[in-house]
Amino acid sequence: MVESLVVTLEIYRRVFARGAVLAVKNWPVIGTVFVYQGVLTFGAATGIYLGIVGGFLMSILRAACFGSLLYLVEMIVRTGRVTWEDFGRSFGVYLWDFVAVFFAFWVFSQLSGLVLSQIPQGQVIFICLLLVAFVVFNAVPELIYLGHYNLGALLARSYEFIGSNWIEWFPPNILLAITLAVLWLYPAQSPIEWVLQRVACSLFFYFTMVVRGLLFLELDGTTRRSRIFRHKMGR
Repeated sequence: MVESLVVTLEIYRRVFARGAVLAVKNWPVIGTVFVYQGVLTFGAATGIYLGIVGGFLMSILRAACFGSLLYLVEMIVRTGRVTWEDFGRSFGVYLWDFVAVFFAFWVFSQLSGLVLSQIPQGQVIFICLLLVAFVVFNAVPELIYLGHYNLGALLARSYEFIGSNWIEWFPPNILLAITLAVLWLYPAQSPIEWVLQRVACSLFFYFTMVVRGLLFLELDGTTRRSRIFRHKMGR
């Protein structure tokens, strides 16, 4: 138990240190977050006039922006750097992966919401189901760009990964999420502070996603015993 804790803390040290270096090295990516916000804001303002078609187009835009962000994170994790050329071709790389995930989530929420609305405490059960889905499928983003699975295999692999590594996976992710929430909700006192706050949040968000990717690579395909053995061997 003590050995496993020591090895896990060493993994955290490596991924946080490496993530910080990569985030600072690739700091220009913070500008992409403002691009995504602009694209989605424009899409929402336009989509309200298009009815159902507008809703469909907004789903496509969200999938494109999420896919673009993940592609840039992939480049940072795999190669250590990202370029504007990467940003230019990023929007279509994982577009349909996210369309499939969003559609599956929409079908699940619609069907479960419809069924549970007919029973007592159905709303509470529905929220609990969403929380369970969030936990079980928490590794889906990393599996999209590091695993390249179809939808069925993607969800199954996330369930398998979380089941094997939830003890190591969630503590740093919870810490990162809380820190990001504090940064985001911190009350800015002036327009300049607001801009600086958003810049800090954007950079920290990329740092968070890079750390998640690095941590996933450390944990996936290994066991606690194999990680202890590798640590003893100095690897």
